[in-house]
Amino acid sequence: MKFWTRDRGERDLRAFGERFAWRMVVMFAGMALYLSVGSILDGRPTPLLAVLIALPLSYGFRLRAAADEQRRGQALEDERDAVIRAHADRAFRIAASCWYGVLALALVLDLDVGRAAVSSNGCVIPGLLLLGLIVANIAGHATVALLYRRDRT
Repeated sequence: MKFWTRDRGERDLRAFGERFAWRMVVMFAGMALYLSVGSILDGRPTPLLAVLIALPLSYGFRLRAAADEQRRGQALEDERDAVIRAHADRAFRIAASCWYGVLALALVLDLDVGRAAVSSNGCVIPGLLLLGLIVANIAGHATVALLYRRDRT
């Protein structure tokens, strides 16, 4: 599978939504790795601030990519896309609910390991909260990409 590039004269058969979703999955995975290592493990606040700035910008990335596609004169969305987006929204909500439910349960159980991690590093809880949003975004975008791929084959 050619992820980012294609040869000259070769047409990309993937829909706009699938191409964008794969790119966002990779971006959010990198963001999750950066946040996990920098903030949760090392306790630095800089990755928290970087993620707080980048998360709202991700909506603008979609608007810009859609505007670029419209300039090329390609059809962007139809009824199928609305159904796929609904599935992605559901995947996002399920992933976020599960993440925060498990996190709340872990904090309520008052385990010694969790208490030691939180007391040694003040960025653990905010980092885990933001990581939950990133994981939920990955789940939503991966759902979009996989549903487009299923429809294409």
